[in-house]
Amino acid sequence: MGRITAIEPQKKVGRRRFNVFLDGRFAFGLSEDLAARLSPGSFLSEEQIADLVREDELLQVYDAALSLLDYRPRSIAELRSRLLRRSFDQSLVEEALERLRARGMVDDREFARFWVESRGSYRPRGTRMLQAELRAKGVEPDAIRDALPALDEEEASAYRVASKKARSVHAADWTEFRRRIGDHLVRRGFSYEVASIVARRVWEEIAGGEAGESGEAE
Repeated sequence: MGRITAIEPQKKVGRRRFNVFLDGRFAFGLSEDLAARLSPGSFLSEEQIADLVREDELLQVYDAALSLLDYRPRSIAELRSRLLRRSFDQSLVEEALERLRARGMVDDREFARFWVESRGSYRPRGTRMLQAELRAKGVEPDAIRDALPALDEEEASAYRVASKKARSVHAADWTEFRRRIGDHLVRRGFSYEVASIVARRVWEEIAGGEAGESGEAE
């Protein structure tokens, strides 16, 4: 324990922090919000000091999580992994994540929907690849399943991908076109069924007729 003899701002760029001196000696640093609770001349017990230091560390974890979320939404598991990589105490990480959950700032179901919608708008992917990406980010199966696009939405995404790819595919016949467009779609996580349907649709638009079984447009 000790008596607070001074509270001085740290000489650092960015978020303001303060050095707390007890009995004339530096004791610990605190965020501006926590330091504002103290005043020179007050006494702090060992328990009060420990509580202040822990709350300050928790705020640092929480702020780090907010910075990550400013960049883009993230899954809970992704946030946990990134925070632990910065050597924060695991119990503080879990407490910070719980605060974020309680305030509605992290939600795996919302994140899964964001991810699927974002992919659909900027980098269309099939259901298979979307599932793999969300699993890799630690999202639970139920949340993934609820966020995945319906079949007609997946076909619409596949059509956008196939139409763009078709501009650079110079195939002499339907068989070659189907192989190249189909492979392109499957590599992006679309099912063989969707790839086949969409490849045929794009070919018929380009060829001006139906794709014949012999490999030529009828």
